[in-house]
Amino acid sequence: MADGFKSSTSRVRKKAAYHHGDLRNAIIEAVARLIAKSRSLDFQLKDVGKMVGTSAPAIYRHFESKQDLLVETAIAGYVLQENYRNYALQQAGDMALSRLLAIGYAYVHFARSHPGYFLLMKSMETEEILSSATYQAQREKTVSLMDELVSRCIEERYFIEAERDLVVAALQAAAFGIANLYTADQLRYVAPTLIGREDIVSRLFKISIRAVLSEKGLRAIETVPDDPFNESTNTSE
Repeated sequence: MADGFKSSTSRVRKKAAYHHGDLRNAIIEAVARLIAKSRSLDFQLKDVGKMVGTSAPAIYRHFESKQDLLVETAIAGYVLQENYRNYALQQAGDMALSRLLAIGYAYVHFARSHPGYFLLMKSMETEEILSSATYQAQREKTVSLMDELVSRCIEERYFIEAERDLVVAALQAAAFGIANLYTADQLRYVAPTLIGREDIVSRLFKISIRAVLSEKGLRAIETVPDDPFNESTNTSE
């Protein structure tokens, strides 16, 4: 992954997600690691405290409750995901189809690098998370961007003539499915020969969405920029 992106991720994480010092930062990161390890929300604040070398009462000085901590972790996750997305879009150019693929690449690589945040945001949202105005604003921003790009792709005839929701569902299925191959560590079982191949995310995406691409779209997808998170793409940096 490009060094410029990694340093940018670190800066954004510290600036946007953790306003109250290193302990708050560490607590949220610990929650994400616990979720990634157990694939559940079945942990106690004392478990978090052990990971960061503090006590549950100390955690309560930063967060009102476990649910409050989960909300803040989900919000921090969206900040990280947006950072991945913004980086990918900077490399994508102006073509709508290229930008859609860039968002997909960012989605998968965010999941690979931050599985705990990804699982919380995509599979384990609590009522408190869904009730957070900040979290909903982050989600709506993402949905609005996707809607805009899908509309452009339809207008520019990159997709077959099909129901809009069918196209959107196909795109989401591709992104979510590929991401879960990594977060569930399934690639080693279903396709072990693909492990370690840096081009596999882009190849899986292109194969997965071909069914909804028109002839124009099939031609265009072969011209879009490579996956910007592929290390071989960034050898010049």
